[in-house]
Amino acid sequence: MEEIKSNAGQGLGIAGLVLGILAIPMGIIPCTFYLGILFGIVGIVLSLVALTQANRGEGAKTLIIAALICSIVGLTLASVWGFVFSHNGAQVVKEIIREEMNRDDRSGDVERGVREVLKDLEEDTATWPAPSPEMQEMTDSLQMLEEGE
Repeated sequence: MEEIKSNAGQGLGIAGLVLGILAIPMGIIPCTFYLGILFGIVGIVLSLVALTQANRGEGAKTLIIAALICSIVGLTLASVWGFVFSHNGAQVVKEIIREEMNRDDRSGDVERGVREVLKDLEEDTATWPAPSPEMQEMTDSLQMLEEGE
């Protein structure tokens, strides 16, 4: 005797498969993970309803199981990206930006500080009086001693 399978749940199974297949690339692309989550959840719900209908009507289940697997994979990928971007990813990006800004500010502060110190030194040494003859004699003596060693 030949077993006849019904088409119970096949329409919802195809819809679930389409949504599951769409959920996978949407879940992989970081900016569309919200759509991946939405498509994955709707695909899982449609696939489960189709699986229930196929069990009751003794219909084919292979397409419906494939739809369920694609929807779960898409939802998982989208959830991972969602977690990365919403929880840790945002903090990591903020820390990188903050560190870059602080580094730029520090290097700018150091450069400004060095310029100010050099400017002050130039102004101070320009106003120094000429050394006295005794000071010049001591400086010359020290230089001769250094050269002699």
